[in-house]
Parts: sequence; C-alpha cells; structure tokens
Amino acid sequence: MKCVWAYPWALQEKGLERTCQELVDTGVDRINVAAQYHSIRTLNPRSGSNPFTDTPGGCFFRPKKDDFFDSSIDPPVCEVAGLSDPLREIIDVATAVDLDVSAWTVCLHSSRLANENPEYRPVGPFGTVHEHGLCPSHPAVRAYLAEIVRMLADYGVSRIDLESIGYPTAFHPHGESFGHLKNFAASDDLSQVLLSQCFCDACQERADFDLEPTAELVRDLLSRSLNSVTGASDTSVVDLIDEHRCLNDLFALRQDTITELVSDLAASSGRVPLNYYVADGLGRGVDDGRWAGVHLERIASHLDSVTALYYSDDPAVTDGRVRRIRERTGIRTEAGITVDPALWNDQSRWMSAIDSVLDENPAAVHVYNHSLMTDEHVEWLRSVEL
Repeated sequence: MKCVWAYPWALQEKGLERTCQELVDTGVDRINVAAQYHSIRTLNPRSGSNPFTDTPGGCFFRPKKDDFFDSSIDPPVCEVAGLSDPLREIIDVATAVDLDVSAWTVCLHSSRLANENPEYRPVGPFGTVHEHGLCPSHPAVRAYLAEIVRMLADYGVSRIDLESIGYPTAFHPHGESFGHLKNFAASDDLSQVLLSQCFCDACQERADFDLEPTAELVRDLLSRSLNSVTGASDTSVVDLIDEHRCLNDLFALRQDTITELVSDLAASSGRVPLNYYVADGLGRGVDDGRWAGVHLERIASHLDSVTALYYSDDPAVTDGRVRRIRERTGIRTEAGITVDPALWNDQSRWMSAIDSVLDENPAAVHVYNHSLMTDEHVEWLRSVEL
C-alpha cells in the first residue's frame, strides 16, 4: 500500500476532485489527512497563488460536543477556504475514487491547545511552564483526546493515526513567544530528557509517592551538567535509573499514564483501526520514547499497527527499523519516508532509500508530504511501485 501525508488546504488548492484523482493516478491508496494538527506555516510549491499557508493548529473537522463529551477542553476549529467541513468533504471526494482517508491526529503537541488551556501545560523541574503542549497526567487532557478520537471514528475514516502521544519534550517549540531555540548546553540526551520531565500538580496527583525529592534530584543533576562543557554525555538515562530508584519510579509513572491513554483511545476508536507514528522522546527508535512514557511493547496491545519513520539518510540509524519495531510489538508495522531534499536531493538516491525500506517488507509505505512536494517529487512518488 502506498500512502501520503497531506494538509487539507493543499488538497483543496486546485480542487478536491482533481487532486484526489491525481493521487490515484500516481498509485496512491491512502491519504493521511491532518485532522487535528499543531501550528504551522507551510510552503506549498505547487500552489497557483500564495505558496505560504499559516494555521494556528486545531481540528480540521467539525467537532460536536454532545452529552457524551467528558472534558473541559473545547476543540479548536481551523478554517480552510472553500471547505465548510474539510475532513468530511475530503472523505466524500476521496471515497468516490476509491482512495482511503486516515485521520492524522497530533495529540499532545499543540501550542494553541496549551495557550487556550494554560492550566494543563507541562511544568518543568525548575518551574518552567511550557506553552507548546499538554500534560497527559491531567484527566481532562486524556478525556479530550479520547473524545477527539471518538468523533473522528464517527466520521468514517479508514484509520486513525496518532502522533505525539508521549509527554512533550521541552525542545520542540511551536508557541507564539518561544522564538528560536538555543540550547548549546543541553545537546546531550540525558539533559534533554531531564529538562523535559513534568512536575505539575496533576503528575503529583497521579503519583503514589512524593515527586518533590525527584524534582530536587533532577534539578541537582541538571545544575551540574549544564555547567559542564561536556554536559552529561558520559551518563545514560539507564545508568541514572539504576543509581536512583526515584527516577525509575518517575519513568514508570510516565509509562503507566501513556499506556492508559492509548488504552482509552483504542476504546474510543472502536472498530476503526488505530495506528501510532513512532516518534516521541529522543527520536524514532524502538526505545527512544520510553522517557516520554511511550513503551512500545506495552501500548502495542491497544494498537492495530505502528509506523516506523525513516527521516534520516544514515543507514546506521535506519537499517532494520521496521524489523526491530515489528519484533518488539508483534503487530502490523509500516514505514514512513520523506522527500526532504536535505536528505535526498536526487531521485536515484531517494529510490535507493525506498529500496532499503522495502527490503524490510513493511505492510505499507507512507511518503511525507504530498502537500510539500514539487512537481518533480510527484514524479518520484509515481515511480514507486508497491
């Protein structure tokens, strides 16, 4: 199966009927349409008008807060010129040409949701309140996401694809006041993991132990690493967990929370398959998400599939990714690859990367991102045979 990610505004640019038919003509079987998304400015190279599109993030469908809605968070709605209900209209047009539509759903990474609901933002070990995401320790946050998934399932999408289900990192800003990220002193994994830990009131309420001694330890460890040229590069998170029981308890708490969240989302999706893009915490590897609460083996029982992302041109990083994730989870494993020119600036190199991915026998291949492709990239996509 050949799939592409896409934005509603770009699909609409030249008309939904024309764009969906063009996708079918290139051999695409499914489009992963942004259904709930973060703030973004995109450059749409095939646009016939202004190539830039800005959106504050939110829902690209019409949420209905009915009697079953169990969260204090209001779903923010995004407008798309020419579409009254973007997801509904895309589904209707795509279905007519036998094109599946999955709901690409960004969960906890949202500056708009965080700014409109500041009481649910993550609070770092030094008391820093982060504005680009929500802390899943809050029952209202988990309830909100469960209701979003339920509403998307009711829309009749072929699948719901989850992104950013783990505790947000402190190093992925999308807020209005954050500005350019400068973090020379925290470039090592350990510092980034520790700085991204949340110690908000909801985290304390979920814990069956006092979090303050753990927060104090984290502050002490960071105070030392942030005043060293080498940071904490010689110490791993695993080493620290072995040394400090309270850190083991903290990460266990994180993993319990995210496993519960995914279980709730699976219940809300019902018969609609649920997929997860493996990309939380430190990266896209099998274990990279654990420090953000994403334990792949534990959440796999609540998922129908996972997507391994190949956003690197380094074989040492990507080789065997589908195989490793499939072995760990035991469920359907797909692959995602980008056409980013920073990685592959000619078709032959990109096709070689595609061949390497196909050697691992993924159940499907997703290409990022149809809305950002040049005409030449579309031809690359057409040449991929699955």
